[in-house]
Amino acid sequence: LIASNMSTVVNSDFYSRLYKLGAFSFLQRAQNDNTYLEEVRQVAKACEWVGASIGVGQSQYELAEKLIKQGANVLLIDIAHGYSDTVINLGRKIKTNFPHVKMVVGNTNCPEMLEEVADYADAVKIGLAQGFACETKNTAGCTEKQFSTILKFKELSRKLGIPVISDGGTREPADLVKAIAAGANSVMAGSIFAACPESAAELVMHNDRPKKLYAGMASEHVQTEWKGGIKPGTCSEGGVRYLDVGLPVDKLLERYQGALRTGITYAGANSVTMLQDVAEFIRLA
Repeated sequence: LIASNMSTVVNSDFYSRLYKLGAFSFLQRAQNDNTYLEEVRQVAKACEWVGASIGVGQSQYELAEKLIKQGANVLLIDIAHGYSDTVINLGRKIKTNFPHVKMVVGNTNCPEMLEEVADYADAVKIGLAQGFACETKNTAGCTEKQFSTILKFKELSRKLGIPVISDGGTREPADLVKAIAAGANSVMAGSIFAACPESAAELVMHNDRPKKLYAGMASEHVQTEWKGGIKPGTCSEGGVRYLDVGLPVDKLLERYQGALRTGITYAGANSVTMLQDVAEFIRLA
């Protein structure tokens, strides 16, 4: 499990806590560079693998250089529509100049992207508009059910040896089990982690009840805090959700681990790899 690189999910404290429990995350980029670099420094003091996310453009390459200098060694180019020359070329440039850094690119729901990044990518993040706070499907009309996306990557991902990270659509443990069985090597989730008492999500009162405020990165809420508002000529593609306070993160991970182990046994398997080999899926009308 990987906690989403969202401002209402992860900060350096939550990252380090996740890491010690065997999970992972990427630090989020919706903050000024100085604060971001300090977050990376804090994580690098306690964790061997330090994940950070960037966007695209020359400024983001320069940011990547600074992040690496401060200890980041797993970089994620995090773009809603990652199947583009801009993303692919930036990832290749970073990997060429910093070969020790693990390079993750995304997002996409097009398997053919795997072939275009096979020379350098250490993983590809897949999924489009399936996050709980994402509204791209309601604005741009672009989406695909997450299970269908994962399944169509399975064969090529194995052939090329490029892991895929399923991003979005995890609401309960069964979603993790089915994503892994369908071919995902790992699963990124936002809302389930945001609900944890220890997450970066702010605790607020909503309808006279304590809630965790969870916001999509393309929401007006996050964009206003980060950049002063939505860029002219564009629209918000995310919303705000008020989540019931959930399990402490250690108990959440224990629950999801247990579900995956049980799912493996139900399939008659004894490992993740065997689960992916033997799992059969039935379409329900």
